[in-house]
Amino acid sequence: MEKEEQEKEIEKKKRQLADYVRIAPALGISPEERERQVNLMLDDLAKLLKQKK
Repeated sequence: MEKEEQEKEIEKKKRQLADYVRIAPALGISPEERERQVNLMLDDLAKLLKQKK
């Protein structure tokens, strides 16, 4: 993956995570499900950051 593409993917994941954390309570998603989804997104982000190195 090209460095510029990696940066775009990382920023996209960060935005998705921030958006989810902001809107999940309004959607009535349970705290357990929120935590599960956030952990999955953080795992994805960590993988992208490792690839960047």
